[in-house]
Amino acid sequence: MKAIITSLALTLCLTSFSYRANAQVDLLSDLFGQLDSGTHGFFFNNLDSLNENWTPNQQGYDDLFNQLNNNLLDSIPPGNFDSSYLNGLGSGLDSLIAHLPGFNLPGPDEDTLLGELDWIGDILGNNFDSLGGLFGQYHDSLSFDSMNWDVTIIGFDSLNNESYLYLEDSVNIAGGSLNNPNGNGNGNFANILDQLFDVNLFPDLELAFGTQSADLKYYEDRYSANAKVARIGSVPRFDQDVLNCNGHAPIFPVEARWHVEVSWMDGGVRPIVADATGSRADEGKVFNPLLFYGDYALMATPRIGKLGNTSFRLITSLGTEFGTYAPAHREYLPPFTSHNKGYMTGLGAQAGAGFAFTTGSLTVYNIATFAQGQALRSAMAYPYTSRRYEVGMRYGNIVNVRYSTGYTSWQPDENRTANVKNQFTLGIILAELHH
Repeated sequence: MKAIITSLALTLCLTSFSYRANAQVDLLSDLFGQLDSGTHGFFFNNLDSLNENWTPNQQGYDDLFNQLNNNLLDSIPPGNFDSSYLNGLGSGLDSLIAHLPGFNLPGPDEDTLLGELDWIGDILGNNFDSLGGLFGQYHDSLSFDSMNWDVTIIGFDSLNNESYLYLEDSVNIAGGSLNNPNGNGNGNFANILDQLFDVNLFPDLELAFGTQSADLKYYEDRYSANAKVARIGSVPRFDQDVLNCNGHAPIFPVEARWHVEVSWMDGGVRPIVADATGSRADEGKVFNPLLFYGDYALMATPRIGKLGNTSFRLITSLGTEFGTYAPAHREYLPPFTSHNKGYMTGLGAQAGAGFAFTTGSLTVYNIATFAQGQALRSAMAYPYTSRRYEVGMRYGNIVNVRYSTGYTSWQPDENRTANVKNQFTLGIILAELHH
Protein backbone atom coordinates (compact mmCIF):
# COMPACT_ATOMS: atom_id res chain seq x y z
CA MET A 1 0.00 0.00 0.00
CA LYS A 2 2.83 2.43 0.86
CA ALA A 3 4.43 1.77 -2.53
CA ILE A 4 1.11 2.43 -4.27
CA ILE A 5 0.64 5.74 -2.40
CA THR A 6 4.21 6.81 -3.19
CA SER A 7 3.75 5.94 -6.86
CA LEU A 8 0.44 7.82 -6.99
CA ALA A 9 1.98 10.90 -5.34
CA LEU A 10 4.85 10.86 -7.83
CA THR A 11 2.43 10.55 -10.74
CA LEU A 12 0.28 13.46 -9.51
CA CYS A 13 3.40 15.57 -8.89
CA LEU A 14 4.80 15.00 -12.35
CA THR A 15 1.37 15.43 -13.96
CA SER A 16 0.87 18.80 -12.26
CA PHE A 17 4.27 20.01 -13.37
CA SER A 18 3.97 18.58 -16.86
CA TYR A 19 0.64 20.33 -17.53
CA ARG A 20 2.01 23.81 -17.08
CA ALA A 21 5.46 23.09 -18.57
CA ASN A 22 3.98 21.40 -21.65
CA ALA A 23 1.36 24.15 -22.03
CA GLN A 24 4.06 26.83 -21.97
CA VAL A 25 6.05 25.03 -24.67
CA ASP A 26 2.89 24.39 -26.68
CA LEU A 27 2.10 28.10 -26.66
CA LEU A 28 5.63 28.88 -27.85
CA SER A 29 5.14 26.33 -30.61
CA ASP A 30 1.89 28.04 -31.64
CA LEU A 31 3.69 31.39 -31.75
CA PHE A 32 6.42 29.90 -33.94
CA GLY A 33 3.61 28.55 -36.12
CA GLN A 34 2.81 32.14 -37.13
CA LEU A 35 6.15 32.36 -38.96
CA ASP A 36 6.67 31.59 -42.62
CA SER A 37 9.48 29.24 -43.59
CA GLY A 38 12.04 32.00 -44.25
CA THR A 39 11.39 33.78 -40.94
CA HIS A 40 11.41 30.46 -39.10
CA GLY A 41 14.80 29.66 -40.62
CA PHE A 42 16.54 32.93 -39.74
CA PHE A 43 15.06 32.87 -36.22
CA PHE A 44 16.61 29.50 -35.39
CA ASN A 45 19.88 30.43 -37.06
CA ASN A 46 20.06 33.37 -34.65
CA LEU A 47 19.04 31.15 -31.76
CA ASP A 48 21.89 28.76 -32.53
CA SER A 49 24.47 31.56 -32.27
CA LEU A 50 22.78 33.43 -29.43
CA ASN A 51 24.70 31.74 -26.63
CA GLU A 52 28.00 32.71 -28.28
CA ASN A 53 27.07 36.41 -28.55
CA TRP A 54 25.25 36.74 -25.24
CA THR A 55 27.36 37.63 -22.21
CA PRO A 56 25.19 37.79 -19.05
CA ASN A 57 26.48 40.06 -16.31
CA GLN A 58 25.13 40.41 -12.78
CA GLN A 59 26.63 43.87 -12.38
CA GLY A 60 25.16 47.23 -13.36
CA TYR A 61 21.77 47.06 -11.66
CA ASP A 62 22.54 49.33 -8.71
CA ASP A 63 21.92 52.55 -10.66
CA LEU A 64 18.63 51.21 -12.00
CA PHE A 65 17.45 50.20 -8.53
CA ASN A 66 18.35 53.66 -7.23
CA GLN A 67 16.49 55.37 -10.08
CA LEU A 68 13.44 53.18 -9.50
CA ASN A 69 13.52 54.04 -5.80
CA ASN A 70 13.86 57.73 -6.62
CA ASN A 71 10.70 57.53 -8.71
CA LEU A 72 8.90 55.76 -5.90
CA LEU A 73 9.87 58.48 -3.40
CA ASP A 74 7.86 61.07 -5.34
CA SER A 75 4.30 61.61 -4.20
CA ILE A 76 3.18 61.75 -7.84
CA PRO A 77 4.56 59.15 -10.28
CA PRO A 78 6.04 60.12 -13.64
CA GLY A 79 3.25 60.33 -16.20
CA ASN A 80 0.38 60.35 -13.72
CA PHE A 81 -2.41 58.29 -15.29
CA ASP A 82 -5.20 60.55 -16.53
CA SER A 83 -7.74 60.91 -19.34
CA SER A 84 -5.01 61.80 -21.86
CA TYR A 85 -3.93 58.15 -21.81
CA LEU A 86 -7.45 57.01 -22.67
CA ASN A 87 -7.73 59.61 -25.44
CA GLY A 88 -4.41 58.56 -26.94
CA LEU A 89 -5.18 54.84 -26.82
CA GLY A 90 -8.62 55.46 -28.31
CA SER A 91 -7.06 57.37 -31.18
CA GLY A 92 -4.51 54.61 -31.64
CA LEU A 93 -7.27 52.01 -31.84
CA ASP A 94 -9.07 54.08 -34.47
CA SER A 95 -5.84 54.20 -36.48
CA LEU A 96 -5.38 50.43 -36.17
CA ILE A 97 -8.93 49.79 -37.37
CA ALA A 98 -8.32 52.03 -40.38
CA HIS A 99 -5.12 50.20 -41.33
CA LEU A 100 -6.18 46.66 -40.39
CA PRO A 101 -7.35 45.65 -43.90
CA GLY A 102 -3.80 46.27 -45.12
CA PHE A 103 -2.48 43.52 -42.84
CA ASN A 104 -4.17 40.84 -45.01
CA LEU A 105 -5.35 38.89 -41.98
CA PRO A 106 -8.08 36.27 -42.31
CA GLY A 107 -11.53 37.64 -41.45
CA PRO A 108 -11.91 35.59 -38.24
CA ASP A 109 -8.53 36.83 -36.99
CA GLU A 110 -9.48 40.46 -37.65
CA ASP A 111 -12.68 39.95 -35.66
CA THR A 112 -10.80 38.21 -32.84
CA LEU A 113 -8.20 40.98 -32.61
CA LEU A 114 -10.79 43.76 -32.56
CA GLY A 115 -12.93 41.92 -30.03
CA GLU A 116 -9.95 41.41 -27.75
CA LEU A 117 -9.00 45.09 -27.92
CA ASP A 118 -12.57 46.13 -27.11
CA TRP A 119 -12.58 43.73 -24.15
CA ILE A 120 -9.31 45.13 -22.81
CA GLY A 121 -10.61 48.67 -23.35
CA ASP A 122 -13.68 47.90 -21.25
CA ILE A 123 -11.48 46.54 -18.44
CA LEU A 124 -9.33 49.64 -18.64
CA GLY A 125 -12.35 51.90 -18.38
CA ASN A 126 -13.75 49.95 -15.43
CA ASN A 127 -10.44 50.29 -13.57
CA PHE A 128 -9.63 53.88 -14.52
CA ASP A 129 -10.15 55.26 -11.01
CA SER A 130 -8.19 52.41 -9.42
CA LEU A 131 -5.22 53.01 -11.71
CA GLY A 132 -5.28 56.73 -10.98
CA GLY A 133 -5.03 56.19 -7.21
CA LEU A 134 -2.80 53.11 -7.21
CA PHE A 135 0.53 54.86 -6.80
CA GLY A 136 -0.52 56.99 -3.84
CA GLN A 137 -1.99 53.96 -2.10
CA TYR A 138 0.96 51.56 -2.44
CA HIS A 139 4.15 53.46 -3.19
CA ASP A 140 5.23 53.30 0.48
CA SER A 141 5.09 49.49 0.29
CA LEU A 142 7.24 49.43 -2.85
CA SER A 143 10.62 50.31 -1.43
CA PHE A 144 13.84 48.83 -0.08
CA ASP A 145 17.25 50.22 0.83
CA SER A 146 19.00 49.90 -2.52
CA MET A 147 21.88 52.15 -1.43
CA ASN A 148 23.15 49.48 0.95
CA TRP A 149 22.29 46.53 -1.26
CA ASP A 150 24.94 44.58 -3.14
CA VAL A 151 24.23 41.04 -4.38
CA THR A 152 26.99 38.83 -5.75
CA ILE A 153 26.03 35.36 -6.94
CA ILE A 154 28.92 32.91 -6.78
CA GLY A 155 29.06 30.81 -9.95
CA PHE A 156 26.62 33.12 -11.77
CA ASP A 157 27.94 32.28 -15.26
CA SER A 158 27.97 28.51 -14.83
CA LEU A 159 24.53 28.48 -13.18
CA ASN A 160 23.08 30.55 -16.02
CA ASN A 161 24.67 28.35 -18.64
CA GLU A 162 23.19 25.23 -17.06
CA SER A 163 19.72 26.79 -17.05
CA TYR A 164 20.21 28.11 -20.60
CA LEU A 165 20.96 24.66 -21.97
CA TYR A 166 17.91 23.31 -20.16
CA LEU A 167 15.67 25.97 -21.73
CA GLU A 168 17.28 25.62 -25.15
CA ASP A 169 15.99 22.05 -25.41
CA SER A 170 12.43 23.26 -24.77
CA VAL A 171 12.66 26.08 -27.32
CA ASN A 172 14.05 23.72 -29.96
CA ILE A 173 11.23 21.29 -29.24
CA ALA A 174 8.73 24.10 -29.75
CA GLY A 175 10.35 25.11 -33.02
CA GLY A 176 10.50 21.55 -34.28
CA SER A 177 6.86 20.73 -33.55
CA LEU A 178 5.37 22.62 -36.51
CA ASN A 179 3.02 20.36 -38.42
CA ASN A 180 3.99 22.09 -41.67
CA PRO A 181 7.77 22.14 -42.13
CA ASN A 182 7.43 25.29 -44.24
CA GLY A 183 5.69 27.21 -41.46
CA ASN A 184 1.99 27.91 -41.10
CA GLY A 185 1.84 31.71 -41.38
CA ASN A 186 -0.69 33.97 -39.65
CA GLY A 187 -3.89 32.45 -38.33
CA ASN A 188 -5.85 31.06 -35.40
CA PHE A 189 -5.37 34.12 -33.20
CA ALA A 190 -8.20 33.02 -30.91
CA ASN A 191 -6.27 29.94 -29.79
CA ILE A 192 -3.12 31.94 -29.02
CA LEU A 193 -4.97 34.70 -27.16
CA ASP A 194 -6.88 32.14 -25.08
CA GLN A 195 -3.53 30.76 -23.92
CA LEU A 196 -1.96 34.16 -23.22
CA PHE A 197 -4.90 35.05 -20.99
CA ASP A 198 -5.22 31.60 -19.37
CA VAL A 199 -5.10 31.77 -15.56
CA ASN A 200 -3.40 28.36 -15.43
CA LEU A 201 -0.47 29.52 -17.57
CA PHE A 202 -0.25 33.11 -16.33
CA PRO A 203 -1.84 33.52 -12.88
CA ASP A 204 -1.04 37.27 -12.73
CA LEU A 205 -1.61 39.74 -15.58
CA GLU A 206 -1.24 43.51 -15.46
CA LEU A 207 -2.33 46.67 -17.19
CA ALA A 208 0.49 49.20 -16.82
CA PHE A 209 1.07 52.82 -17.79
CA GLY A 210 3.95 55.25 -17.53
CA THR A 211 6.52 57.34 -19.35
CA GLN A 212 9.43 56.81 -21.71
CA SER A 213 12.35 59.07 -22.60
CA ALA A 214 14.29 58.12 -25.72
CA ASP A 215 16.93 59.36 -28.14
CA LEU A 216 16.26 58.24 -31.70
CA LYS A 217 18.22 58.27 -34.93
CA TYR A 218 17.09 57.84 -38.51
CA TYR A 219 20.14 58.09 -40.78
CA GLU A 220 21.45 61.64 -40.13
CA ASP A 221 18.33 62.83 -38.33
CA ARG A 222 18.65 62.75 -34.53
CA TYR A 223 15.97 63.74 -32.06
CA SER A 224 14.67 63.06 -28.55
CA ALA A 225 11.16 62.16 -27.48
CA ASN A 226 9.22 62.02 -24.23
CA ALA A 227 6.35 59.58 -24.64
CA LYS A 228 3.53 57.87 -22.82
CA VAL A 229 3.65 54.07 -22.43
CA ALA A 230 0.96 51.41 -22.12
CA ARG A 231 1.78 47.79 -21.33
CA ILE A 232 -0.14 44.54 -20.94
CA GLY A 233 1.45 41.27 -19.94
CA SER A 234 2.27 38.76 -17.26
CA VAL A 235 3.78 39.45 -13.85
CA PRO A 236 6.04 36.57 -12.75
CA ARG A 237 5.62 35.25 -9.24
CA PHE A 238 9.08 33.73 -8.75
CA ASP A 239 7.61 31.35 -6.20
CA GLN A 240 8.22 27.87 -7.63
CA ASP A 241 10.81 25.54 -6.17
CA VAL A 242 12.89 22.84 -7.84
CA LEU A 243 10.52 19.95 -8.21
CA ASN A 244 11.90 16.74 -6.76
CA CYS A 245 8.66 14.74 -6.30
CA ASN A 246 9.64 12.98 -3.09
CA GLY A 247 13.27 12.67 -4.10
CA HIS A 248 12.67 11.66 -7.72
CA ALA A 249 13.85 13.46 -10.86
CA PRO A 250 14.76 17.03 -9.82
CA ILE A 251 13.44 19.50 -12.40
CA PHE A 252 14.10 23.20 -12.84
CA PRO A 253 11.13 25.40 -11.94
CA VAL A 254 10.03 27.03 -15.20
CA GLU A 255 7.77 30.08 -15.45
CA ALA A 256 6.82 31.73 -18.74
CA ARG A 257 6.44 35.48 -19.23
CA TRP A 258 5.03 37.69 -21.99
CA HIS A 259 4.24 41.32 -22.64
CA VAL A 260 3.27 43.81 -25.36
CA GLU A 261 3.85 47.55 -25.00
CA VAL A 262 3.46 50.71 -27.05
CA SER A 263 4.81 54.23 -26.56
CA TRP A 264 3.34 57.31 -28.23
CA MET A 265 3.38 61.09 -28.23
CA ASP A 266 0.53 63.54 -28.19
CA GLY A 267 -0.49 65.29 -31.40
CA GLY A 268 1.78 67.91 -32.88
CA VAL A 269 4.90 66.57 -31.17
CA ARG A 270 7.83 65.77 -33.43
CA PRO A 271 9.47 63.26 -34.49
CA ILE A 272 7.72 62.94 -37.83
CA VAL A 273 10.01 64.79 -40.22
CA ALA A 274 8.60 67.39 -42.58
CA ASP A 275 8.72 66.48 -46.24
CA ALA A 276 10.05 68.67 -49.05
CA THR A 277 6.91 70.85 -49.04
CA GLY A 278 7.20 71.49 -45.31
CA SER A 279 3.95 69.68 -44.43
CA ARG A 280 3.72 67.53 -41.32
CA ALA A 281 2.02 64.16 -41.26
CA ASP A 282 1.37 64.32 -37.51
CA GLU A 283 -0.67 67.53 -37.41
CA GLY A 284 -3.90 67.13 -35.47
CA LYS A 285 -3.22 63.56 -34.34
CA VAL A 286 -3.77 62.53 -30.72
CA PHE A 287 -1.73 59.35 -31.10
CA ASN A 288 1.70 59.40 -32.75
CA PRO A 289 3.25 55.95 -32.23
CA LEU A 290 6.93 55.78 -31.31
CA LEU A 291 8.03 52.26 -30.31
CA PHE A 292 6.34 48.85 -30.01
CA TYR A 293 7.90 45.94 -28.15
CA GLY A 294 6.78 42.47 -27.14
CA ASP A 295 8.24 39.16 -26.04
CA TYR A 296 7.49 35.64 -24.91
CA ALA A 297 10.07 33.64 -22.98
CA LEU A 298 10.50 30.63 -20.74
CA MET A 299 12.33 31.32 -17.47
CA ALA A 300 14.21 28.93 -15.24
CA THR A 301 14.01 30.33 -11.70
CA PRO A 302 15.81 28.02 -9.24
CA ARG A 303 16.16 29.10 -5.62
CA ILE A 304 19.82 29.87 -4.87
CA GLY A 305 19.75 30.82 -1.20
CA LYS A 306 18.03 32.41 1.75
CA LEU A 307 19.06 35.10 4.22
CA GLY A 308 16.72 35.53 7.16
CA ASN A 309 13.24 36.00 5.72
CA THR A 310 14.55 36.84 2.25
CA SER A 311 14.85 34.14 -0.43
CA PHE A 312 16.90 34.55 -3.62
CA ARG A 313 16.41 33.11 -7.10
CA LEU A 314 18.42 33.02 -10.27
CA ILE A 315 16.61 34.00 -13.48
CA THR A 316 17.60 32.62 -16.88
CA SER A 317 15.25 33.13 -19.82
CA LEU A 318 15.06 32.14 -23.47
CA GLY A 319 12.42 32.98 -26.04
CA THR A 320 11.54 35.49 -28.74
CA GLU A 321 11.16 39.27 -29.05
CA PHE A 322 9.86 41.79 -31.56
CA GLY A 323 10.50 45.52 -31.74
CA THR A 324 8.98 48.14 -34.06
CA TYR A 325 10.37 51.56 -34.95
CA ALA A 326 7.16 53.41 -35.78
CA PRO A 327 7.96 57.04 -36.71
CA ALA A 328 7.39 57.87 -40.37
CA HIS A 329 10.22 59.82 -42.00
CA ARG A 330 10.48 61.32 -45.45
CA GLU A 331 13.75 61.77 -47.27
CA TYR A 332 14.49 65.32 -48.31
CA LEU A 333 15.63 64.63 -51.87
CA PRO A 334 13.76 63.03 -54.78
CA PRO A 335 12.88 60.34 -55.61
CA PHE A 336 12.45 59.38 -51.96
CA THR A 337 10.22 62.21 -50.76
CA SER A 338 7.00 60.32 -51.48
CA HIS A 339 7.94 57.12 -49.69
CA ASN A 340 6.96 56.76 -46.04
CA LYS A 341 9.71 55.04 -44.06
CA GLY A 342 7.88 54.10 -40.87
CA TYR A 343 6.99 50.89 -39.11
CA MET A 344 10.09 48.74 -39.42
CA THR A 345 9.73 45.59 -37.27
CA GLY A 346 12.51 43.28 -36.17
CA LEU A 347 12.11 39.75 -34.82
CA GLY A 348 14.78 37.95 -32.87
CA ALA A 349 15.75 35.19 -30.49
CA GLN A 350 16.03 36.57 -26.96
CA ALA A 351 18.09 35.43 -23.95
CA GLY A 352 18.02 36.93 -20.47
CA ALA A 353 19.58 36.65 -17.03
CA GLY A 354 19.10 38.20 -13.62
CA PHE A 355 17.93 37.44 -10.10
CA ALA A 356 14.96 38.01 -7.82
CA PHE A 357 14.45 38.14 -4.07
CA THR A 358 11.31 37.95 -2.01
CA THR A 359 10.71 39.22 1.51
CA GLY A 360 7.17 39.09 2.83
CA SER A 361 4.72 40.44 0.24
CA LEU A 362 7.44 42.28 -1.70
CA THR A 363 9.31 40.69 -4.62
CA VAL A 364 12.17 42.61 -6.25
CA TYR A 365 13.63 41.42 -9.55
CA ASN A 366 15.99 42.39 -12.34
CA ILE A 367 16.70 40.95 -15.76
CA ALA A 368 18.94 41.88 -18.67
CA THR A 369 17.88 40.63 -22.10
CA PHE A 370 19.70 40.44 -25.43
CA ALA A 371 17.99 39.73 -28.74
CA GLN A 372 19.37 39.22 -32.23
CA GLY A 373 17.42 38.64 -35.39
CA GLN A 374 16.34 40.33 -38.59
CA ALA A 375 13.99 43.00 -39.91
CA LEU A 376 10.71 41.66 -41.29
CA ARG A 377 9.24 42.47 -44.71
CA SER A 378 12.31 44.46 -45.65
CA ALA A 379 13.94 44.65 -49.07
CA MET A 380 17.28 44.13 -47.37
CA ALA A 381 18.16 41.52 -44.73
CA TYR A 382 18.83 44.14 -42.07
CA PRO A 383 20.00 42.79 -38.69
CA TYR A 384 17.91 43.44 -35.58
CA THR A 385 19.61 43.68 -32.17
CA SER A 386 18.22 44.75 -28.83
CA ARG A 387 19.51 45.07 -25.26
CA ARG A 388 17.29 45.86 -22.30
CA TYR A 389 17.93 46.21 -18.56
CA GLU A 390 14.93 46.11 -16.26
CA VAL A 391 14.34 46.21 -12.52
CA GLY A 392 10.96 45.88 -10.88
CA MET A 393 8.98 45.33 -7.73
CA ARG A 394 5.64 43.69 -7.14
CA TYR A 395 3.65 43.95 -3.94
CA GLY A 396 1.39 40.99 -3.34
CA ASN A 397 -1.11 40.37 -6.13
CA ILE A 398 -1.96 44.04 -6.41
CA VAL A 399 0.66 46.30 -7.95
CA ASN A 400 3.83 46.02 -10.03
CA VAL A 401 6.34 48.72 -11.03
CA ARG A 402 9.16 48.53 -13.59
CA TYR A 403 12.10 50.75 -14.48
CA SER A 404 14.18 50.00 -17.57
CA THR A 405 16.68 51.23 -20.13
CA GLY A 406 17.46 49.77 -23.52
CA TYR A 407 19.02 50.14 -26.96
CA THR A 408 17.62 48.76 -30.23
CA SER A 409 18.97 48.82 -33.78
CA TRP A 410 17.02 47.91 -36.92
CA GLN A 411 19.72 48.64 -39.52
CA PRO A 412 23.52 48.60 -39.81
CA ASP A 413 25.67 51.68 -39.18
CA GLU A 414 23.16 53.06 -36.62
CA ASN A 415 20.84 54.17 -39.43
CA ARG A 416 17.70 53.40 -37.41
CA THR A 417 18.09 53.18 -33.64
CA ALA A 418 16.25 53.86 -30.40
CA ASN A 419 18.09 54.50 -27.14
CA VAL A 420 15.51 54.33 -24.32
CA LYS A 421 17.22 56.30 -21.58
CA ASN A 422 14.54 55.49 -19.03
CA GLN A 423 11.08 54.00 -18.83
CA PHE A 424 8.87 53.80 -15.75
CA THR A 425 5.57 51.93 -15.61
CA LEU A 426 3.03 51.36 -12.86
CA GLY A 427 0.81 48.31 -13.25
CA ILE A 428 -2.32 46.96 -11.61
CA ILE A 429 -2.69 43.18 -11.43
CA LEU A 430 -6.23 42.24 -12.49
CA ALA A 431 -8.07 38.93 -12.35
CA GLU A 432 -10.48 40.32 -15.00
CA LEU A 433 -7.73 39.93 -17.60
CA HIS A 434 -8.18 36.16 -17.63
CA HIS A 435 -10.45 34.62 -20.22
